[in-house]
Amino acid sequence: MPTVFVTGAASGIGRATVLRLAGRGHRIHAFDVDADGLSSLPATVETHVGDVTDEERVRAVLPTDLDALVNCAATYELGAVEDADWDDVKDQFRVNVFGTLAVTRAALPVLRANDGRVVTLSSVLGRASLPLHGVYAGTKHALEGVFDALRAEQDDVDVVLVEPGAVKTGFNERAKAGLDDEQSPHRDLYDRVSDHYDPGGVPPERVARVVVEAVESPTPKARYPVTGQAWLLLACRTLLPERLYDRVALARVRNRSVFRASLELVTSAVSQRFVRALGRRR
Repeated sequence: MPTVFVTGAASGIGRATVLRLAGRGHRIHAFDVDADGLSSLPATVETHVGDVTDEERVRAVLPTDLDALVNCAATYELGAVEDADWDDVKDQFRVNVFGTLAVTRAALPVLRANDGRVVTLSSVLGRASLPLHGVYAGTKHALEGVFDALRAEQDDVDVVLVEPGAVKTGFNERAKAGLDDEQSPHRDLYDRVSDHYDPGGVPPERVARVVVEAVESPTPKARYPVTGQAWLLLACRTLLPERLYDRVALARVRNRSVFRASLELVTSAVSQRFVRALGRRR
């Protein structure tokens, strides 16, 4: 039975991943700062309370027979880049980037010895940002860049990124609580988001299925975008001119029909490129 170490294991995607892996017979080590959340996991799961940025604690609990590391720990606050509380900015980078790197660097020697792999929860926002998500997207952009390099550097360790779109974990509801700056020049946008923004999304179990596939596959992909929203946002980011993408991104957080607006703009962009290509051939 393979041994898997999962961070951010007490809730959300991390918890769903632990439950699915445990149900498939893996030996699980679950790591999180939330002791209460860890205590409600099945008795077969070995739990460890700790912060991902505490390298000494991480090294103390990493199993020597580790086959896979799954990085799920993250934190998130909504808000305009201009308004973001500086302590929140630093905390998001501390957990999402430095914590993920601390655990990964600690685990690599063991994983290399066992021909293991690292599966890291990034986000579609790591390649396609949205208004009010700038700091969080920045942390995920950082992870994408670092783990792209890490993947190329490793001969004996597979490095995989999972990139979900919106997921129903309560993350967005908690993050919206920060949109209360009455003096912000972005007050109108905050009011729209607070009153109407519903990113939709899939249950965390849907993403967990993909994470487990990445853990178990004999030939894992480098990236796994998850959900139709993720694929659509990436298509918009790739095909649309920058200013046009900005309009789609703003429509997304203002709770307009992102699929309708995005599909119309993507279709228009593809059609224009096709017409130009035909013109060049003539």
